[in-house]
Amino acid sequence: MLNRRILRIKAMQALYSFYTTRVSLIAVVRDELERTFTATAADHDLSDTEEIDAHRKQALTLYDENLLRKKIEPTQATADEVFDEVSEAIDSYYLQVNSEASRVRKQMLSATHDIQNVYYKFLLLPGEFQHIELLDKEKREASRFGKNQVWHHHFINNPVIDSLNSLQDLQREVTTQKLSWQADASLLKTWFKDVLQEDETFNSYQQKESPTLQEHVDALVHFYKKIIFKKEEIVEHWELEDARWSENGTIIKSMLTKTIQGYESDLNEPLELKTISVNEEEDFKFFETIYDATIKEDDYLEGLIGQRTKNWDVSRLAITDKIILKMALAEMMHCRSIPMKVTINEYIEICKLYSTPKSKQFVNGILDVLANQLTSEGVIKKTGRGLIDNK
Repeated sequence: MLNRRILRIKAMQALYSFYTTRVSLIAVVRDELERTFTATAADHDLSDTEEIDAHRKQALTLYDENLLRKKIEPTQATADEVFDEVSEAIDSYYLQVNSEASRVRKQMLSATHDIQNVYYKFLLLPGEFQHIELLDKEKREASRFGKNQVWHHHFINNPVIDSLNSLQDLQREVTTQKLSWQADASLLKTWFKDVLQEDETFNSYQQKESPTLQEHVDALVHFYKKIIFKKEEIVEHWELEDARWSENGTIIKSMLTKTIQGYESDLNEPLELKTISVNEEEDFKFFETIYDATIKEDDYLEGLIGQRTKNWDVSRLAITDKIILKMALAEMMHCRSIPMKVTINEYIEICKLYSTPKSKQFVNGILDVLANQLTSEGVIKKTGRGLIDNK
């Protein structure tokens, strides 16, 4: 299920997308400005080429020097035409940046919420393989060779799968969200033949005369953990379907196994659907806060990092390291109930997963110094649980 580290990782990935696009936009808008002051036979009197070239150089210089200031001040040396075009270019850049920040934010939240629907869809998988196994049984019974094979087709009568197939809450979500494996029908048949039937543990289950209830449960847990989420040829398919499968798959697998392991045959509804977060409203508020605060406080955070990396060109820091530093500082400042040590430790762990081998020590050092500085300045203020271990 979702935890705060996964949310931090997803926010980091979204911010990475935003920041890389922002860098690209600087160049895109600059190129458009340059084209405005490029002499062409169709749009200009070529006798004015020298003046146009001078305006182009002036415009690009003004753009480069004033973009981060968000506006330019007119001077006597600036031609009116140049001033107007550069002002318009800078306005266009920030309009596009704000639009991109909103787009990435929306996509980040939507993609994370969609994990719930993927979980529902994966709960349909055992029923799909149950149907495939029924067809396989009919085929074997019609074959002289098949009658001599020991394969009892226990998925057909697996009580856990039967409960999944009749679970009203699941069927309601499936209908509402229009979830189906129909487009992958041939692929599932291939996996049944080439993967499931070749799996040693699954074969052992199918060769039992009369599996116990626990063996039915264990077989389904194995189906998810060791086949659907483990076998290379199947995992490769999920990775092509979802660029964030390394995180999303872990969440979905946990939700699925907890669902199956929670099976209780004596209840009217033996299975209970899981949600991606126990405290979804609180978790998503945290999720939004670290994304929004990192972007809103970007200039301030850039300055803080620059102060503590005087021997480095802050613009040349690994972009992942810079994002991690900004996120951690934003979290310290805006999430008062989270202890600073928790925040620092979490982002160091993320460094281990997503940055360079030396990043861990670098990030730890910068955050430790800035955390103490901002606390003494009153910028970081912790309350409640956030006061724990903040020495």
